[in-house]
Amino acid sequence: MKFPLSAARLWAMRVVLYAGACTVWATASQAQTEPEVEKINNSPMSGELLYEILLGELNLRQGEPAAGFALLLDAARKTNDVQLYARAVDVALQARSGDGALMAARSWTQAAPQDRKANGHLLQILIALNQVTDSLGPLKKELSFAPEAERNAVISQIPRQYARVSDKKQAADIVQQALEPYLRNNATASEAWTSVGRMRLAHNNTAAALEAARQGSAADNKALSPALLALELMGRQIKEAEPLVTQALRRQNTPELAMSYVRVLIELQRYDTASEQLQTITQNFPQHADAWLVLGSLQFEQGQDALAEQSLSRYVALAANSDNENTARGLAQAQTRRASLLARQGKLSEARQLLAQLPSRNADEQRSRLLAEVQLLREHRQWQTAYELLATVSANDTDLLYEQAMLAEKLNRLDDMEKLLRNVMQLDPSYHNAYNALGFSLADRNLRLDEAKQLIIKALTFVPDDPFITDSLGWVEFRLGNASAALTYLQKAYKDRTDPEIAAHLGEVLWHLQRTDDARKVWREALDVAPNNETLQETLQRLKPAL
Repeated sequence: MKFPLSAARLWAMRVVLYAGACTVWATASQAQTEPEVEKINNSPMSGELLYEILLGELNLRQGEPAAGFALLLDAARKTNDVQLYARAVDVALQARSGDGALMAARSWTQAAPQDRKANGHLLQILIALNQVTDSLGPLKKELSFAPEAERNAVISQIPRQYARVSDKKQAADIVQQALEPYLRNNATASEAWTSVGRMRLAHNNTAAALEAARQGSAADNKALSPALLALELMGRQIKEAEPLVTQALRRQNTPELAMSYVRVLIELQRYDTASEQLQTITQNFPQHADAWLVLGSLQFEQGQDALAEQSLSRYVALAANSDNENTARGLAQAQTRRASLLARQGKLSEARQLLAQLPSRNADEQRSRLLAEVQLLREHRQWQTAYELLATVSANDTDLLYEQAMLAEKLNRLDDMEKLLRNVMQLDPSYHNAYNALGFSLADRNLRLDEAKQLIIKALTFVPDDPFITDSLGWVEFRLGNASAALTYLQKAYKDRTDPEIAAHLGEVLWHLQRTDDARKVWREALDVAPNNETLQETLQRLKPAL
């Protein structure tokens, strides 16, 4: 195949070829004057192949990736040079040519069937192209290529590799086929069953995922991976998974699994069990700072002020000398909680002084300190002071503008609230909370309901499954007189998030539909979790149900 050459290409080639000729002449001259020391093994690269490679690279530089790729791949096939194959694959990927990358990777593996890098490229490309069935062979080879010491690590990464394929069930079947021999090997069975379980969980087959977690735990009762899979299942409300976690906890000599268990318990709103677990962690691992922080925060939320102060003070003492960024955030959180404890005692001025001592070495820390103070003032209904504090900051910070808008609503300055939220939307058209906040505020006041609904729908386009925005949509439907549609949305929102405000709205719609027993049940559940929630209390005082 011939390619027309531009003047620039011809000039560049002449320069390169002239330089090569000079090297040859110099070598020949040296050979005439110096005795031969040892035999030189010359490269198999011919002048014709060098020319082809140079032409391929020149095509790439001139913005013709297809021609450049074809020349480089042809040169790779003629020489079986792994670097040329790798270059051809990279060129195709950069040009977003999946078919070209696959062709080059296949040729590479055919030329070098034992090359792990070539096989790895082929596997990744097949998965990216959703050619899941064809990935079985390369996946098996990848597992066989892995040194024994690395094999479990390779197995553990498989679910992540297949995370973006469209047919999750097919991917789970392929992975299980590839892992079949490792499911029966004592050294790999636990990790292999865990990966199989994660693949099953990816297509929502929770029963099969639970069975895989059990198999993994049975293969090695000291392994951590099956317990972590069981924690994920717990997070999906699979109660039968919890015994696997508690069994694994008894065999752990570090606090990491226990802390992960606590986080899942808190997500499930099982605060008493979480608190008991934290007490055990702080007794067994008293130097583990994060456990004190979470325990103190949980005690704070439960109104156990004295215990919360002790736990948070212990955290501050343990974390004070650390330069870790996460620890710095934890310190800020702990001091914020301690400030709230002071404010609860009527010592708001002292609480603000404590927050003033938070680090402010850079813009992010200054911003965090400001938000902590604003939140403190909000919690104690000092809305005007908080509003004025935010009014002094940059008008281009969307988060701060949003906070100021929420304070304007508390102050019943609705025109200011809308103006601020519109400003946020203009600065960041994807700021979904602004659309939702304005839409819900209008709906809650029975104002411009059609516009309110459109604002909330727009918010949902950015985060389709957000339970709070779904709650807003249910509420605006209720205001529009569509009680049946409202119930559907609110039930979905409450199922996804058992929040007291969502419960207040769902209960009111049920009450309106004469389903009074169902309404009372929802409200009682919410009262058990958040008895002082403003929205819930306002709803109950207005409707006066006998609970």
